[in-house]
Amino acid sequence: MGEVAQVELLHDKRGWGVEVLTREGAVRRYRYGSEAQARYFAAVFALGPRVLPPVAPARRKRSRRAA
Repeated sequence: MGEVAQVELLHDKRGWGVEVLTREGAVRRYRYGSEAQARYFAAVFALGPRVLPPVAPARRKRSRRAA
């Protein structure tokens, strides 16, 4: 994974996240439980780590089953 070109803090109805664009053009999106966590990691990514953490697969909502 290459150098970080751009970091963007995101907020939508699902919560907070960070989008990281690398110099090679790859985009990684990370979700966090709070604004504080998202801002912290946005700052860490802006420092340009050599390796970005893996992106966790999206979770599916569990549906209630009738008994």
